[in-house]
Amino acid sequence: MTFSLSFRPPLRWLVACGVSLALASNAFAHAKPVSRDPAPDAEVAAPSAVTIQFIEPLEPAFSKLALVDAAGKPAASVASQVDAQDKKTMQLALQPLAPGRYTVQWTAVAEDGHRTKGSYAFNVK
Repeated sequence: MTFSLSFRPPLRWLVACGVSLALASNAFAHAKPVSRDPAPDAEVAAPSAVTIQFIEPLEPAFSKLALVDAAGKPAASVASQVDAQDKKTMQLALQPLAPGRYTVQWTAVAEDGHRTKGSYAFNVK
């Protein structure tokens, strides 16, 4: 007597599994930076803004940028904004900065509710 273990799932089942995996990976995505201006560890003339672009659209009410100087004191007098036309971009307008080291602190909440945060520094000449 021979016993065969060959199993061939129907094509619809394979397609459904593929779609489920694709949706699940999007549902668990986190908003991570893809570009930062000024760049981490850059030495720049005083920038007029800090801009970070993320891989996921952001929830404006819960996402923010902050800038602190080398002493840890706030260096921006206005709140950051998520771009209304491109919800993957967040910007913090700045007054002229004195030379020194500054740290950008960011909190990003993706539209799916996942929260990420981080920081990086740059120098003003």
